[in-house]
Amino acid sequence: MALNAALKQLIETKLAHTLAPQWAMPIAEVRQAFRNLWTPAMTGAPVSIRRTEDLMIPGVDGPIPARVYAPDGSEPPVMLYFHGGGYVKGGIAESDAFCRNLAHVTRHLVLSIDYRLAPEHPFPAALDDVVAATVWAATHAADIGGAPGPIVVCGESAGGNLAAVTCLRLRSDSRVTIRHQVLLQPVVDFTLSFPSMAMLPTECLVPREDLAWYYRTYCGEQCDPRDPRVSPIFAEDLAGLPPALIIAAEYDTLRDEAEAYAERLKSAGVATRYNCAEGMVHGFLQMRGIVPDAQMATEEIARALH
Repeated sequence: MALNAALKQLIETKLAHTLAPQWAMPIAEVRQAFRNLWTPAMTGAPVSIRRTEDLMIPGVDGPIPARVYAPDGSEPPVMLYFHGGGYVKGGIAESDAFCRNLAHVTRHLVLSIDYRLAPEHPFPAALDDVVAATVWAATHAADIGGAPGPIVVCGESAGGNLAAVTCLRLRSDSRVTIRHQVLLQPVVDFTLSFPSMAMLPTECLVPREDLAWYYRTYCGEQCDPRDPRVSPIFAEDLAGLPPALIIAAEYDTLRDEAEAYAERLKSAGVATRYNCAEGMVHGFLQMRGIVPDAQMATEEIARALH
């Protein structure tokens, strides 16, 4: 299918206003530019939600900021959300509109995790944070107004990677039962080797060169790109993982690895639903203001969880 016209315009506008690659800019400017993207025109108007609450979760190296999004109803099931941003940018504020809508549509209490970012906090800081937050949420659900019992992990892009690896890390942990993993355009292969990586910058929002910089900044020489802690697709055994929903996009460099990971999960006996959104680009689920497919994909998450 042809690239969605509104998203084609978004790519053209981005290219026209790009004066330097991200890696040539101060990290503070990179983060501010990313923050500036998520206006109501892009995300859609903020959805009214019954309760939000900011809190701090105990982490390995200090407290982890988080935000609760509680929908209507008593003791909703708990879903953790790990934001995207290439491990170097993004956070609670940038994903606020999406998390509000996610909680509203899925009727889950969403707990958005503000994990530490590189380069200040390289691998495995982000992973340590989301694993600690997942264990905490599983054992403190009632404290934040959620239902005790099995939880859901959900992440987009780099956050999708963190969600997938968290499921691997906690697969045999008696403290936690993850009943579903929702991986939205996830990073699962740091080797940058799948064919969709060859997409031109005029076809996609996140070209290969940007991904390579993200991965270098996150883990540098600290791990092999085939280490399952950054590339879950190289884990020897995927059996026993939670059921998965994987949503990819046609015009996304991460498309092929998402499909390959879905196939590996299926081959390991994991109940897996995979959908590739036609005409869409990376991050489209956050773009409810410009593409109706964003809301359709969020509703697909709700169907999978119910």
